[in-house]
Formats: sequence, C-alpha cells, structure tokens
Amino acid sequence: MIFMGTLTIPTNKSKEWEKCVTEFAANPLPSCLKKWQFFFCPGGEGFKGYNLIYAEKGKGDEALIEINKLVFPFCQIERSSWNLEPLMGITDIFKVLEKN
Repeated sequence: MIFMGTLTIPTNKSKEWEKCVTEFAANPLPSCLKKWQFFFCPGGEGFKGYNLIYAEKGKGDEALIEINKLVFPFCQIERSSWNLEPLMGITDIFKVLEKN
C-alpha cells in the first residue's frame, strides 16, 4: 500500500519544523514501512510537503497508525496541517471499474 501525505508548514515556524525533521531523521522507520520520500516546495504562506510512503504488503492498518505517530510532532506546530490519503495504482482502478 502507498500513502500520500500532504504537510503544510508556515515559514515563520522553521525552527520548530527543523527540530521535528531532525528528530524524525534520527530514528529508523518502523518495520511496517518500506520507504518514505519527501518533496517540498514553497506554497502560500509557507512550505508544502508531499510525502510518498510505502507500506509493507498486508501492513496498511499498522502503517497508518505508525505514520500518524511520526507526523504528530509536525502537527503540533501552530498553523501546520497534515492530510493522509491511500493511493491506488492503475491496476486497482481497473479492478474498481470492472465491478460497475
């Protein structure tokens, strides 16, 4: 399973953001997560981060909990926001369409 997380952080909170990133990077990912890629760009009044998070097969529920635990410190930053969405590949989309 692949998740896409979208994180926004205001520019005036860069010190708090830096602290969260440093703590995040200091620890290995939980075993239910295979890979976590970050992409950031300026957006609005701050930075917008796109996160592609790859969970081990059959570990989606566990991954969901672990992802949110890891992102929780970022969410404590005033005016930050976090949105997490499960993604579907094209093969899965065709499976959905075949059922209709």
